Amino acid sequence: MRLMAARRKDRPARAAGPWLLRAYPRWWRERYAEEMTAILGARPPDLRARIDLVRGAFDAHLRGAEPGVSRRAIAASLLAGGAWTIAGIASVAGPTPPDWPGYLAATLPLALVGSLAIMVASLGVARLAWSSSGPTVELAVVAVVVGHVAWALALGLAALGGPYGAVTAIAQSMAALATVGVGLVVVRAGVRLIGEAVLVAGAVFLVPTPAAWLVVGAVWTAIGLWQLVASRSGDAARPLAG
Repeated sequence: MRLMAARRKDRPARAAGPWLLRAYPRWWRERYAEEMTAILGARPPDLRARIDLVRGAFDAHLRGAEPGVSRRAIAASLLAGGAWTIAGIASVAGPTPPDWPGYLAATLPLALVGSLAIMVASLGVARLAWSSSGPTVELAVVAVVVGHVAWALALGLAALGGPYGAVTAIAQSMAALATVGVGLVVVRAGVRLIGEAVLVAGAVFLVPTPAAWLVVGAVWTAIGLWQLVASRSGDAARPLAG
């Protein structure tokens, strides 16, 4: 009976390792999954090891297969720039300014896309500081994900006729402060120009006026174009440093 109990207890631990490897991106699994599976089979992971595996998967997704700026981050930056530029023009050009925090009903879906695009773009920028900032950049990344998901949910609920006003503004401020955090971390890592641009893009969202969205759109468009040029130069980090 004791032997059977021990086997049942050990079975989930042995299964947990290979199962957690599925959380890693494809490029990582193609390179390292076979070796890691053998290691985990010889020594089943405990709770601490499983947490490390989850953090490793998060790290692999953020770093990407190659160092520097990712194509996904470039596309997200340009999408964010376009979305907030259009939303800003629509709001500013209207006959009357929209109620605080400044969204028109027609711009809520566009703002939802823009909020998620900023999240992806911010995570891409955070890659530039990932190898040198340690736990600080991890905290900034978690804050960005939590803040922007909350913001996107608030915008989605408002678009469906749910609560607006303070709920949307608080969620937007959370996401903006998290974006500022990423900018500060990247500046601290030595990539000053793009870090300062992200910092400005986040700080401007704390200004309670739709006109600020035009600035946000321009900044994220510039960041996207900047990253595109850097990625084609063969050295993604150096042209962005200052």
